[in-house]
Formats: sequence, structure tokens, C-alpha cells
Amino acid sequence: MAQTEQQPGVESGPPGRAGILLLAGGALAFVLTGLLLWWREGSRLFTDGLIAAIVACF
Repeated sequence: MAQTEQQPGVESGPPGRAGILLLAGGALAFVLTGLLLWWREGSRLFTDGLIAAIVACF
């Protein structure tokens, strides 16, 4: 079996960096969407629509 030798001073990057960036981008998109809806619809959206959506899940 051949083993690859790691050269000193050369480090590999974290394996899940792209995934973490995608998750952070998705979370940011949800927050920005919520802020946009709050700006457009006001508290009516979050009192009526969000409560109705949560009740529909159960």
C-alpha cells in the first residue's frame, strides 16, 4: 500500500468550508426575506400568517 507523505508547511483546508458557507448564505437569505416581508406587510404578517403556518404544521 502506498502512503502519501504530507509535506511540512502545507496544510489542507477544512473539508466542509463550502457547505458552511452555503448554510450561512441560506440563513442570511431567510433573515433578509423575513425583514423584507416585515417591511412590506408589517406585524400583520407575523401575527396572522406565521401563526397560521405554525398551526398548520401541527
